[in-house]
Amino acid sequence: MGFAAQFILFLEDSCWRSSLAQYALSNSQISLTSHSGLTRLDRAKEKAKNHEHISRNDFPEGFIFGTGTSAYQVEGAAAEDGRSISVWDDITLRTPGMIADGSNGNVACDVYHRYKDDIRLMKQMGFDSYRFSISWSRVLPGKTFAGINKKGIDYYNDVINTVIANGMIPFVTLFHWDLPNCLQLEYGGMLSDQIVNDFVQFAELCFQEFGDRVKFWTTFNEPWSYVVYGYTRGDDFIEDDSTGNNSTVVQYSSQRARMRLPPNKLSRRRFDSTTQTNRDTWFPVKDPAKDAYTAARNMLLCHSTAVQSYRQKFEIYQNGKIGIVLNSNCHYAFENTSQNNLAAETAFDFMLGWFLEPVLFGQFPPSMLRFAADNIVPFSDEEMRGLAGSVDWTDSSWLWIVPNGLYGHLEYLQDRYKKRMPPLYITENGVADNNDVKLTAKQACVDTTRVQYHQKHLTYLLLAIENLKLDVRGYFVWSYCDNFEWTAGYQSRFGIIYTDYVNNLTRYMKNSAFWFTKFLKPSLPTSPTSDKK
Repeated sequence: MGFAAQFILFLEDSCWRSSLAQYALSNSQISLTSHSGLTRLDRAKEKAKNHEHISRNDFPEGFIFGTGTSAYQVEGAAAEDGRSISVWDDITLRTPGMIADGSNGNVACDVYHRYKDDIRLMKQMGFDSYRFSISWSRVLPGKTFAGINKKGIDYYNDVINTVIANGMIPFVTLFHWDLPNCLQLEYGGMLSDQIVNDFVQFAELCFQEFGDRVKFWTTFNEPWSYVVYGYTRGDDFIEDDSTGNNSTVVQYSSQRARMRLPPNKLSRRRFDSTTQTNRDTWFPVKDPAKDAYTAARNMLLCHSTAVQSYRQKFEIYQNGKIGIVLNSNCHYAFENTSQNNLAAETAFDFMLGWFLEPVLFGQFPPSMLRFAADNIVPFSDEEMRGLAGSVDWTDSSWLWIVPNGLYGHLEYLQDRYKKRMPPLYITENGVADNNDVKLTAKQACVDTTRVQYHQKHLTYLLLAIENLKLDVRGYFVWSYCDNFEWTAGYQSRFGIIYTDYVNNLTRYMKNSAFWFTKFLKPSLPTSPTSDKK
């Protein structure tokens, strides 16, 4: 097509070297030739200098500051109190080589037993909200007919009650990638439309048990990451035609597989798409080109059907709001030409628009329907009616080390969707360090890069709110504590709280935690250098 697009910053891993992070933070403008958006970002950068000292007092009244975790990454207690295995338990225990350090979430940060102390620490730092996810397999170990796990329900009831007792707001995510393994084995998980009914039953159980206290729900966390890293296929897969049937079977290189999520490819079981049975040590490939689109479509139908159920059965009594957490890069044209501008817009469509436009308008972006016509199935009129307007709020998750990229990303949302955008929350914003085993806990807690990261991103977020008049209502630090970082295992540390993995999982506040403690006190302005010494 002759298109050329340039990402602000695109890194394959979520764990970046300190030198690169420092460079990106100190040079928070990426130089691109003939870049049509540079002047706007340059102006924003100049204005950012006037906000060097900021505090929560600078943000709109009622603005929520929170921090977050997800169930599999922090809870541990993998085999306690009736919980069944998820796809992550399956892959980490059966094929530990898929995880960079061979680890798993069996114990993780032991939040299952330590949540009361963790929540109290969040409150002591001044946070308004705790965002966490519910482990589907902890409350429904099998399908619904197999019974509800009361101990799982009791656990999350107490987590929610503890959050509220500490004067904070629970933001609850229903699905943060830990699909019950029984559903994956039975029908292929998100590749089957059977998932819609099972997800809605799970969602309704959560609404019924927790909805009297939970006023902010998220159906899915970053579905783009789940389907792209879980279902896309390419040159990394070697066809094996030894089975004697028509289904395509692939073998994965362990090096490349580590970059993938487990819902489909990392399982070494073979799933026969014709007989719907599991066989031997291979997993099925139903259609290498279509699976990510199929999974995404089913996830969106799960979302819309659950939202319809909430609005029809629960909203009038519970008065809660439902959203979806979406992640995206910020894409800019390499040159200010019609082809390059179209390329940048198409890149947005195939990442953010893939999920945002259906929940706003009911259909995939026109560019996706055009360029992926052979692989994507448009929504029917009935499905469109259920999808359109199926969010009360949405998220602009951001994990790149490019502060003004966040501004550009929000500016794109404002320009593209204008008044159709619901209120926004930044539900994930954070940066990772390598787990340097040569450092003591005290040394590792000196996380100057993370302090600068949040200070600069909050500055550009404030500029976006002021200049673009965006209805942004919250900012969540990712993450509360160092945890199991998916295929990176414990080699990547995202937390503002240090988790000592070799000394009883003891928690220590990093400099970034002390910075936020000061930032969240309205009368105390902060600066990038206000670390605890």
